[in-house]
Amino acid sequence: MPHVIVHYSANLTALDPLELLKDLNTALIKTELFSVNDIKSRVFKDEVFLVGLGQTQEAYLHLKLYLLDGRTDAQKQGLGEALLRKLEQQTYFKSVPQFPIQLCVEMIDIPKQNYFKATV
Repeated sequence: MPHVIVHYSANLTALDPLELLKDLNTALIKTELFSVNDIKSRVFKDEVFLVGLGQTQEAYLHLKLYLLDGRTDAQKQGLGEALLRKLEQQTYFKSVPQFPIQLCVEMIDIPKQNYFKATV
C-alpha cells in the first residue's frame, strides 16, 4: 500500500506511461510516508471516452490513490497536493498537448480490516 491507479484519455498520444509512474512514485517516496517497495502503480489508457459532449478537444488524467485508513487529513491533503503538483509539471509528456487537460487526484481510504495481502 499505497496503490496508484491512473486513467487517461486516449487523445494524450504523447504521454509516456512509464515516465508518469516513475514521477508519481518518486513524489510518494519524497513524502517519507511509504516504503519504496510498498508502492504499486499502474496506468490505463481509456480508448473510448467523452469529455462533456465532445464539442471541443479536451483530455483528462485521473489519478486514484488507495490508502489504508489511518492517515490524518493533513497527510492526505499533503499527498493529494504533491501528486497534483507532479501532474501539473507534465514531465511525462514527450510533447505537451495543445488542448486543455483536466488533472484530478482522488484519495480513497481502504479500511484495514478489508485489505488482505500475502507475499509468496
